Amino acid sequence: MEYQNTGVESACKSEHGPDEKKGFRARFGRGPGVSVLGWPSKGGVYVLEQCFAVELDFLQLDRFQDTPPSSLTGFDADIEEEAHCNRMRQLGATWWRSEFHWKMGLITESVYPNLDITFIKIGWPAGGGVWVLNITDDEAFHRGAGIIYNAYDMEERCRMIKQLGGVFYENPKDWLDLDLP
Repeated sequence: MEYQNTGVESACKSEHGPDEKKGFRARFGRGPGVSVLGWPSKGGVYVLEQCFAVELDFLQLDRFQDTPPSSLTGFDADIEEEAHCNRMRQLGATWWRSEFHWKMGLITESVYPNLDITFIKIGWPAGGGVWVLNITDDEAFHRGAGIIYNAYDMEERCRMIKQLGGVFYENPKDWLDLDLP
């Protein structure tokens, strides 16, 4: 049998994975929710998984159509992409060195599940501050935290986070786990 290089070897050698072009910011599959991606100026990719209507509205993305990368070019595109990434960070997006590393992480997680998975949901009330629900996946199950996904807007989401025992931070930077710009 002849050896065929699938690109995995060269991607593993590179710090940032294979040369990647920016794909869709949000592309719907069978659901539930959608993964949202953003490509910051520092390199790599931010990923926010299982986004629903409230998150998509907050991120200024269409709730029913796939969202391609910005149609802007040059400096304007960079500014717009950085703003998109900053909104993602406000919702707790995870930074990966590349899309390849993120996808490899998904594969690894399915083979070697982490039993201490955290369930983090963030809400930004109109009056300022931030609501944070940071519990284990098991706690989320027992508390019925899935109600968060039924919120119609960010204010209702904040009420659900509070109801589930979330913590309010008047100054969002007081929650050290939030990667704010």
